[in-house]
Amino acid sequence: MSAFLLGIGFRADMGTCARKLVLLKLIDACDDDGSRIFPAISTIARAAQCSTRQVQRELKAFLDIGLIRLVREGGKGPRSTNEFALDLDVLQLLGKGGWALVASEKRPDAAAEKGDTVSPLDRAEKGDTGSTERVTPETSKGDKLSHPTPPDPSLDPSVEREREREDGKKIDADGWALLKDWPGFAGMPKEPALKVWRSLEPDERAEAARLFPHWLALLKAQRKTHTPAPSTYFGQKLWREVPEPQAAAPKPAYAPAFGPVWAAIRMRDLLTGPKAATPLKAWEERSLADGTMKLDRDALQKANRLRGGWPMVNALHQAAETRGLGIHGFGPEEEHLGKLCEFVPIGSEVWQAWKLEHELRGWPWLPDPGTMRGVYFPAGGPAGLEAFEQSVRGTNDAQQAAE
Repeated sequence: MSAFLLGIGFRADMGTCARKLVLLKLIDACDDDGSRIFPAISTIARAAQCSTRQVQRELKAFLDIGLIRLVREGGKGPRSTNEFALDLDVLQLLGKGGWALVASEKRPDAAAEKGDTVSPLDRAEKGDTGSTERVTPETSKGDKLSHPTPPDPSLDPSVEREREREDGKKIDADGWALLKDWPGFAGMPKEPALKVWRSLEPDERAEAARLFPHWLALLKAQRKTHTPAPSTYFGQKLWREVPEPQAAAPKPAYAPAFGPVWAAIRMRDLLTGPKAATPLKAWEERSLADGTMKLDRDALQKANRLRGGWPMVNALHQAAETRGLGIHGFGPEEEHLGKLCEFVPIGSEVWQAWKLEHELRGWPWLPDPGTMRGVYFPAGGPAGLEAFEQSVRGTNDAQQAAE
């Protein structure tokens, strides 16, 4: 759209509102030189708020006085419309003298035309007047459920041109993003490389950008001392020489100490009972026999079970207390059990209840959590252990069935 031409169109006295709106729509769709006008008739009609028949008559009038000329005839398929071009000299005359003057000079019979000039139908009756007696009853004709033809979906050319300009800006921006960090290319002219970049197809540009870092890595692995210029990379499509990068191996899952998954794995091991027998040592037996040991047998057995009954739990405690380490590597089952745990503030009633539960069951208690405000236990306190244990058994049963 040309603002200069639009100004002439606004000043022009076109005789009727519809004619002026049609002209303004044509100017809105044209290039600065008045060319490339190809909106659909329905598009012009919507803009001018008149019928398509009215638009067709106005376009014919414009053709008659030479205001527009037909550059290319459409109608060859979907979205195929006539292409017109404005005669800027005639447009200038309209801006100065108006439609009446120009039309009288170019086509004298056009000066007085106003509005819809379609002649009415002849009054004489045509076709079957119904005088003949019908053999079958008269029925309604035509498709009663038909819908009006939808408007032409073609875009306004001015919108299409704006979209093309926006696409061009994005293409250049993507190209600059690659060129700015090109090894050994600082201070070199970028425009030749950008020209080759623009000539690529969209999918080629996407692949060139995606594989660029892998191409640099390949050059480094091949001990190449020279990096080809961007125009060479784009022009010879060197990214095609790059093997498809392998997906990075997923990092092993990590469960922080005292977190939900860590707590779930710890509690699962405790619930399955001691893993090793912890008999009294010989010197402990002798001390109990001769009475030199102040502790009784049950207390000694409990202490031994705490130290050796759950090797994995004790290892978790030691790693968490001495190095602050959690658990590296766990599966979806452990992750599911972790979701069944809740945060318990240190020193709270639930914390004390868990500590008592450990003493009653002979389980090793947690190491010092340091500056942490709380740790995780199965949800619901000790009373919720039954539900947690059922989930553990369900997970184990599913694993055994799969095996």
